[in-house]
Amino acid sequence: LILLWTFAGSINMAALPPDPKGWIVEQVKQWAMEEVGIKEEHAAKLAQQEIDGEALSEMTEERLRSYGIPGGPAIKLMKKIEGLGGGGGSSSVAAEPELSSKRARLDAITLQEGDGAELESAPWSEEDPYGETQQL
Repeated sequence: LILLWTFAGSINMAALPPDPKGWIVEQVKQWAMEEVGIKEEHAAKLAQQEIDGEALSEMTEERLRSYGIPGGPAIKLMKKIEGLGGGGGSSSVAAEPELSSKRARLDAITLQEGDGAELESAPWSEEDPYGETQQL
C-alpha cells in the first residue's frame, strides 16, 4: 500500500492518457494541482469524491461547490475542464446550443421603420424542433 501511494504521488503529467475520460482518481487530483494550480486540500476533495476522468467530464461548478471547493478554484477547474472538452450537467456550456439556436431566430427578425417587425428569409421552418410556439 505504501508503494502504491508513493507511485501515485509522483504521477508524470506527460504520461497522462490523451483522453481525460481514461484518467484515474489520482491522475485527476494531480492534474488539478499541477495543471489547474489549485491547492492540494481542494484537489483532495476531488479524490475524496472519487472523481476520475469520466466523472470529471460531467462536472459542473455547482457540483464542485457542493464538494466544498471554494469559488475561485471551482471556476479555475471548470475553465480547464471545458478546455478538455468536458463539463456537463446543468452548466452553461450544456445550454449553449439551445441559446445559439434562439439567437439565430432572433437575428432573422429585423425591425422596419413601419409598424413592427418583419420576417426576413429565415433558415428555420415553422415547426420548432424544441416544441415551442413561434411568436413574432
